[in-house]
Amino acid sequence: MPTIFSKTDTEFLGCQYDIRHAVVEGGKSWELDLRSIQPYIKSIVIKDFKWGKKDGVWEPINTPLGEGMIDFNRYFSLLKKYKINVPISLHLEYDLGGAEHGASKITIDKKEVFAKMKKDLTFIKEAWKKEE
Repeated sequence: MPTIFSKTDTEFLGCQYDIRHAVVEGGKSWELDLRSIQPYIKSIVIKDFKWGKKDGVWEPINTPLGEGMIDFNRYFSLLKKYKINVPISLHLEYDLGGAEHGASKITIDKKEVFAKMKKDLTFIKEAWKKEE
């Protein structure tokens, strides 16, 4: 499949693969997209979501890892299969009392924020160890 990447020096140009956006925008076709772009992936983003209604309109709602719709077991098995070994960026975009938006004053105890961060990190480590 010809892409813009095939005409560039991939040592200096690549992409960041965001599994949440891949599933939101591509539904179940995310695996095909991953296979097509996998040689060019230079980093990945880890986050989760589920569909929900807000003001009567369906939209993606960000969730802690493992509480949404991302099939991390399948995703991680494909990362291993394609030998994608790149930096990972964990995004915590669900409600953290404003911390998720970089607020300097948040509405929940910072210990709770750190506990949720640790829970997501633990989830990633445990999910990575699983074999599909």
